Amino acid sequence: MTDQSYYSDLAFDSANIPQQPRPRTTKIGTLSQPLPWGCPQNIVPVGFLSYIRPTNLRGEEELERICEGRALKLEEKFSAAFNHQYIKYAPMSAWTGFWLYMGGVGKVSFYVITSILVVSFLVLLPVDDSPFVEQLKTTFIIWLWGGGAAAVVWLVGSLVVAYVPDVYIYKPSRKGPVWEMNRQTGLVTVFARKKGRFRKYGVEGDFIAPFYEFDAAIHTIPDRQGLPWNMLNLLHRYTPVGIDFSVVMGKQRLVEPCMAMWDFWQRYMDISQPLPDIPLLEQYRHLDPTTAEYDRRNARPPRFWRDMDEKTFEEKLREMGDTSSINMNRPDLMGKYRPAG
Repeated sequence: MTDQSYYSDLAFDSANIPQQPRPRTTKIGTLSQPLPWGCPQNIVPVGFLSYIRPTNLRGEEELERICEGRALKLEEKFSAAFNHQYIKYAPMSAWTGFWLYMGGVGKVSFYVITSILVVSFLVLLPVDDSPFVEQLKTTFIIWLWGGGAAAVVWLVGSLVVAYVPDVYIYKPSRKGPVWEMNRQTGLVTVFARKKGRFRKYGVEGDFIAPFYEFDAAIHTIPDRQGLPWNMLNLLHRYTPVGIDFSVVMGKQRLVEPCMAMWDFWQRYMDISQPLPDIPLLEQYRHLDPTTAEYDRRNARPPRFWRDMDEKTFEEKLREMGDTSSINMNRPDLMGKYRPAG
């Protein structure tokens, strides 16, 4: 039983989906696979969980205790949120991205260049007539200009992120947030990051529609070798407006992680079901009426994730991130609202 005094009239309830008009044409695209509505499984793409560990949760909890209201201030500064009411995505500024990627790119480049030079040295060693010392010297000089430069980039990027105060590194994008999924209201918002973006669809400002008016699809594109990259998109059924979720889960070689992500959104938005039981949402579970009642009935420990040891956490990650058993061929509960053909 849901608390209608807390949730809005448009909040998504999988047991009570209102009648909707049927669209005349589809805009899914030839390289996209529509996904069925309903019967979501309790599986989450592992990349969506692994970067937040119990130690991180406890650290954030301690920072909030020391500086009360810190989380809210960060939410307001970056126009981003991940809580029981809504999940809002907003990118960092190009300046922030530069420093964050600098260390990562330098690290990867260092290992790649070093590996290539070591293999090349060992392969060419038997066939090169020049003295061993000369071969070693030449390889070292090449490494110094390539691997050494990458090491410097890696070091500088890592030091800046580690020791420069966050206020100088982490800055929000001037264009603001990109999208929001709101459990409490049941609305999906695609923000107009430039004036008049949705004017041709008769919308001034942000595009806002109920969650049940959106369909999910896996969009596939080939890489340079012709291998597939899969991305989860959320597409409005009546206008060509959508959300690309690859910004939060990356591009995937397999389709199952995209299906798992779609299942996550269905469970997150469905007020007849508790919030998905993942580390990031644990501190908010008691604030969501449906979830609080579920936890009370099932005697769920309020600090299940935060007090978990690392070994158990790794086991849970493997369990929740195992998409091998996900069912891609379910009945489509929203099929009658999809276009014919």
